[in-house]
Amino acid sequence: MPTEKTEVLVVGAGQAGLAISDHLTRAGVPHLVLERNRIAERWRSERWDSLVANGPAWHDRYPGLEFPGFGPDEFVPKEAIADAFVDFAKNNHLPVRTGVDVKSVRKNDGGRGFTVETSEGTIAANFVVAATGPFQKPAYPAIVPENAGIVQMHSTAYRNPSQLPEGAVLVVGGGSSGVQIAEELLNAGRKVYLSVGPHDRPPRSYRGRDNVWWLGVLGLWDALTPPEGREHVTIAVSGMDGGKTVDFRKLAARGMVLVGRTESFANGHVHFAPDVKHNVEQGDANYLSVLQAADAYIARNGLDLPEEPEARRVIPDPACVTDPI
Repeated sequence: MPTEKTEVLVVGAGQAGLAISDHLTRAGVPHLVLERNRIAERWRSERWDSLVANGPAWHDRYPGLEFPGFGPDEFVPKEAIADAFVDFAKNNHLPVRTGVDVKSVRKNDGGRGFTVETSEGTIAANFVVAATGPFQKPAYPAIVPENAGIVQMHSTAYRNPSQLPEGAVLVVGGGSSGVQIAEELLNAGRKVYLSVGPHDRPPRSYRGRDNVWWLGVLGLWDALTPPEGREHVTIAVSGMDGGKTVDFRKLAARGMVLVGRTESFANGHVHFAPDVKHNVEQGDANYLSVLQAADAYIARNGLDLPEEPEARRVIPDPACVTDPI
């Protein structure tokens, strides 16, 4: 089989790969996009059933990407997102080949370019772009051994509450995925423990503007690196139920048990760090700091946006925070 040649080879046809392909197409640069499964496969087969985008439709897209049937302020379900990517590739005539597995990429010795071995033959490319995403392999903290007799499931394998056997559920991680899955399980009547680590929890919206709008006008999208000590802080934001602010205290008031970071497992027991109160309070501080920055921006620019004093109300600590496990 002869070697195929192209200027640029893009590996992966998710949102990053398609965006790159669109720019290359507009610039007239010869290229190919290879995808081992379907376009936007992870949206279809590695996310839970009820997942919606964490940002409104007006924001969570790129130019020319439309979500038919959804308004600009709605949070688009995952299947509709995947369908929109397929339509985008088709409508823009992007050179995507699905069902092609990239087996190896090797830089050419003594010359420019790369030799790429695929399931359908060899491709010579002057440039290769890896658009494979940051979550290729699920990360399982080495805490609970596989033979502990406890069902363990990564969020990429979770689909809905009916998958899990009867009994209480511990969700490890208080970021967007963890808190949304934990709330879905709580809504299904399960006893839920949520292990909450350091996090930011910005308001879903404030004074008539969504969080992503505030991130833009406040310059927070432009931050190059997190400040020291905040490198591994996750973000808790949700598009569930039409979009709402994540509030760990309110979840606890509904029966969810908040615990600190998951640290160890011994003799059939999971042990948590004594930091749940600190983590919840730090999340509150982040939330209130966004409100303060937004108020200052409104005053500075003379904007006529509705007051929202109720947004600053923080309910008392629940028992699981004042007397943690």
